[in-house]
Amino acid sequence: MTAPSAPSLSAYAPWSAPGIADAAWWVALAASTGLDRVWFGQQSSVSVLGGIGYAAGRGHRVPVGSAVTLIPTTTPYAAALDLRALADLVGDRPGTPPVSAYFSPGYPEIHRALTGTPWTSPLTTTREFVAALRGLLAGGRVDVRGEHITTVIDSPAPDVRDRVEIGLGVLRPAMARLAGEIADGVVTWLATPDYLAETLVPALDEGAATAGRRRPRVVTTLHAGLDVPAAEATDLVRRAVGPHLRAPHYRDMLRRDGLDLTGTLDDRDIARVLDRGLVTIGDADRIASRAADLAEAGADEVSVVLHRPDGATRADIADAWRRTAAAVRAHTSADPRPERRSAA
Repeated sequence: MTAPSAPSLSAYAPWSAPGIADAAWWVALAASTGLDRVWFGQQSSVSVLGGIGYAAGRGHRVPVGSAVTLIPTTTPYAAALDLRALADLVGDRPGTPPVSAYFSPGYPEIHRALTGTPWTSPLTTTREFVAALRGLLAGGRVDVRGEHITTVIDSPAPDVRDRVEIGLGVLRPAMARLAGEIADGVVTWLATPDYLAETLVPALDEGAATAGRRRPRVVTTLHAGLDVPAAEATDLVRRAVGPHLRAPHYRDMLRRDGLDLTGTLDDRDIARVLDRGLVTIGDADRIASRAADLAEAGADEVSVVLHRPDGATRADIADAWRRTAAAVRAHTSADPRPERRSAA
């Protein structure tokens, strides 16, 4: 077998909600660094749409992604309006959709807080949401009457489905199988290469085979700290992914991957997280090696979440990103290891 082709390389902006100017800065960074996309996480205080529009007005255009937007925080109609606007604002790159919009049902506490009750089936709700959103992006008649999502409307808007990729966040096999059936792509968070190759990709293949379609493309996040001193690594891990490591659904995913954390995130837990590479600490070559491992495991795009110590300036972040991007591109394009990903 031949080695897998080099994956797309993208930046994931810090998961805390950026301001309008921050979002614009990340778009400009991705454009100036030649990255394939810049991703933003769930926003709780300000929409990144304004920042992307501000960046576009200043001449910075690059494909963008949202990963993940929690379904209880929006509706298909509101999401479709934002995605249509984004499709007009961002830049085109050959072979890649301008906008990637990835969603997740979230967890029961979010359902209860924002909708009044936990959903009886998050998978069913996700299927309904995607069906309604696809219809709205296509324009024309939309008629989805589901258990939790209902959208019945005649939309005069033009069809923009070729400019918007709809994806799902996946942690466990059930959501991966659903994504294989209905999504254009999936995004992982804290998935190791082994878990990606041995659990998630086979589930994606199974869902895709059931629906008689190609496997969705796979976007995998790589949490990393470039040249972070060993003495600061523990604190960086807690800041970077501590809330996820404490969450029950993430701990269940990690348990399936053979990592059973106590939930207190003591120093032994953090040492195990670092040992498994859930956050890769080291120089640019070490980060690049981890990106190659993820590509070998089935990732079509590696999105690096480059966590920086407190006090890092924008100049520091930009320099770190340029060094990381150069190393990842050099490593993945030259990696001779045999292909491990399953057939699409």
